[in-house]
Amino acid sequence: MLQGPLGKQKALLTLRAQALRWLEAYRADLVARGLGFTADDVTVLQAAKATHPAPGPDQVSLLLKLRMVVVGLAAAFRRYPPDGLDESDPRLAPVSGMSFAAYATAAAALGWASEDEALVARVTHALGHTPADWTAAMDGWTDRITHDVVIATMYGQLFAQVGDLPLRA
Repeated sequence: MLQGPLGKQKALLTLRAQALRWLEAYRADLVARGLGFTADDVTVLQAAKATHPAPGPDQVSLLLKLRMVVVGLAAAFRRYPPDGLDESDPRLAPVSGMSFAAYATAAAALGWASEDEALVARVTHALGHTPADWTAAMDGWTDRITHDVVIATMYGQLFAQVGDLPLRA
């Protein structure tokens, strides 16, 4: 059964609010454990983003553009949970110790510089993980995001709302 436009919109707003709550809880937990980014980390990450910008529309392959159309169609015909995602859902289980919020935070921090090993080490250290954790999490979360439009939607909400990186106290 299709979800009506109003029901879908309400469900998507619920996911947005849930993502923000998850990120706030993650930041608070990270800082409480004495982790987070330093001012120097933030400076280095900003420089990396300047030297590794996101690809422009002319740099996106036709195959990726077609994939985006397929995902858009899948999203249009998918029902979204009206009360948000159940946190006990196995699709949300951490991958290599990285929660969904931790993965989105690391991805937002790295941007398009995820091939820079020193930068990956800096980011994972700030988040209490290792580069090997990041590699495994990237594989696992990417697989989930690629094959489940609801999980992909939640990732989009998490990634978009990371905002300022959590700073170490």
